[in-house]
Amino acid sequence: MEKSIAEIAGLLQAELEGDPNLTISGLAEIDTAQSGHIVFAENEAWFARAEASEASAIIIPRDIKRGKKTVLKIDKPKMAFGMLMHIYAPPLNFSKGIHPTAVIGTNAVLDDNVSIQPYAVVDNGAVIGKGTVIGAHCYVGQNAVIGEKCILHAHSVVYARMRLGNKVILHSGVIVGPDGFGYVEHNKKRVKVPQIGIVVIGDDVEIGSNTTIDRATLGETRIGAGTKIDNLVQIAHNDLIGENCIFCAQSGVSGSTKVGNNVIVAGQAGLGDHVTIEDNVVVGAQAGIPSNKLIRGNQMVFGAPARNADDMKKQMGAQLRLPKLVEKVKQLEEQIQRMETLLEKIPSDR
Repeated sequence: MEKSIAEIAGLLQAELEGDPNLTISGLAEIDTAQSGHIVFAENEAWFARAEASEASAIIIPRDIKRGKKTVLKIDKPKMAFGMLMHIYAPPLNFSKGIHPTAVIGTNAVLDDNVSIQPYAVVDNGAVIGKGTVIGAHCYVGQNAVIGEKCILHAHSVVYARMRLGNKVILHSGVIVGPDGFGYVEHNKKRVKVPQIGIVVIGDDVEIGSNTTIDRATLGETRIGAGTKIDNLVQIAHNDLIGENCIFCAQSGVSGSTKVGNNVIVAGQAGLGDHVTIEDNVVVGAQAGIPSNKLIRGNQMVFGAPARNADDMKKQMGAQLRLPKLVEKVKQLEEQIQRMETLLEKIPSDR
């Protein structure tokens, strides 16, 4: 695909400085860019690299002065570059209709323009919304409801009675709705507690490969609209996840935890059960939040147990000073020992 830089400026509503007739044939990273490519730079250091690259044009913040290359100035270069990627990305072409090898259950309802790929199974009573794609070897359980314009990539699973909103994307290996991890002890044995709730996933949610979202024991496990979940994430039974959250790879959430809106949980962070996290919190990588903990909104926490970032930095700074402190204490002890030895040599008054 080729577009003039002037066309791109119009699409992004960006300020163009340079040759308006320049043709852009693709997008690239700065280090691999060739003639005809456009790149983005968010700061002066990146801009210097971009200027030295083979790229033909650069998307930059408005406060950076243009160099020798044609530039597009915009408030958020990375977001603008992402919008361009939607335009230049090769489209996913899914054949419409039901593949002959797919299995469609009794009373299943398939809306217009659905695509049911090879060996997919849509079980009895399931509902598939308009324009949705069910990939190869997917399973949609009995009476599950999948909204419009969803994409279930190959080998993803939606258990019976689960509910997905519109424009939900499940990548390969996602499992929505397995039993929550519920057991009680009886006579020194673990007895399974039936998990009879459901999972409800809001609109425009994207879930990465091999992530699992457990059904509720009773009621709902809920993922709010706009939330994005990375690969290899565990969401346990009865968790209530807010809107526009981000969960990075290998993070995990124990049961009955409530997460507010616009929360970021970084890689390998762990949330205990019955935790409450208010809006606009960032949980740092490998942080551990103990069970029943309340994390107030609008802050960053990290560490194990997780604490406010400013407090943790002070604590870590103090820990780094400990070796010098130990050495200082040792020196003081030696001084005291020498003083005591000297005092013992002084004759006492009689």
